[in-house]
Amino acid sequence: MSGRPDRTRSNAQLNQKGEVNWKLWALGIGFLLFLIVVLQNNQTVKVKLLFVSTEAPLILLLAASALIGAAIGYLAPILRRHRVTSRKEMKKLEKD
Repeated sequence: MSGRPDRTRSNAQLNQKGEVNWKLWALGIGFLLFLIVVLQNNQTVKVKLLFVSTEAPLILLLAASALIGAAIGYLAPILRRHRVTSRKEMKKLEKD
């Protein structure tokens, strides 16, 4: 043995030893940004939706909007994929 590092390690071994966990850093930074937004947007605002008028904390409205957007962004590709698959199956059945 010459004292040189062993270069035959797999990627899994390298990830366990010494590499930066980017997901954890991204989660921490995201939480920090969320905390800043919460602290800066704690005022109450008036909300009008169709025939209903109410007051709510701005951060609650921002969070609800973000959740609705995330749900749409998550579900839209799934529904589209299902629709395309259904069309392919229908065309296959029509040919038979």
